[in-house]
Amino acid sequence: MKGPFRIEKVVNNNVVIATKPDLNEVIVIGKGIGFGRKRGQEIHSGSIDKLFVLANQDEQEQYKLLLNDVDESLIVTMEKVVRMIQAELKEPLHQRIHLAMTDHIQFAIRRIEQGIDIPNPFLTETELMFPEEFHLARKAVHLLNEQLDVELPEAEIGFVALHIYSASSNQPIAEMNEHPQLISDLVFMIERNAHIELNRRSVEYMRLVSFLCELIDRFRKKEMIQTSDKLAHLLKEEFELCYTITIELIEVLNTRFSTSYKVEQVPDMVFYLKKLIKYK
Repeated sequence: MKGPFRIEKVVNNNVVIATKPDLNEVIVIGKGIGFGRKRGQEIHSGSIDKLFVLANQDEQEQYKLLLNDVDESLIVTMEKVVRMIQAELKEPLHQRIHLAMTDHIQFAIRRIEQGIDIPNPFLTETELMFPEEFHLARKAVHLLNEQLDVELPEAEIGFVALHIYSASSNQPIAEMNEHPQLISDLVFMIERNAHIELNRRSVEYMRLVSFLCELIDRFRKKEMIQTSDKLAHLLKEEFELCYTITIELIEVLNTRFSTSYKVEQVPDMVFYLKKLIKYK
């Protein structure tokens, strides 16, 4: 980060868009860094708190537009939030978190101001699937509420957790949003077919979600054991209800991940259901 940067555009008192020969266009953030500055002037590294490059040109342009529409206090606070998250995570965060999470929080604050409540029906599933990210998201929401004098609801913790996981795993946020809903759908199918109702805060439910997370990951990575006709016959004969439920679950997962697995390739699902619903 040594050497001066040339200002291309002053966004506000704390943010400028600048260039440097070896970095091309960058977003530069620093307290008062844009105050009284004009295009063409130089900024030295000592006055820079944070700079980042969004390699994707579309994301770069989206962030520039966002900067023009976002209050300065939100930009500064979001940088504090991102630094806090990065300091506690082992994995580096993808730069898109600046765009994605700032945009999300701005929208959430506007909803609050308009009296619109958008619930998060998958809060429990998100917490169980991404416990570390959920813990950091709770701290992030607390910091945002404190610094911006707003009251982001608990539902936002789940959404922020997904943004954190997306940035640390470099997976699209749209995909992250689908996973808690997929878990919820699978659990509902189990409850409906087995005529049971699980307490969403019970240890039993937490273990089921953990198991389903591992199962989804295996489908996503296409990691399955070889099929066995003898095993398939045994599972169907001995555990008919659990076998039937597993068929339905697998059909959903095959559709979701474009796979074509059979029950006998995931026998642990059948055995797990037998234990869960105490079927004999």
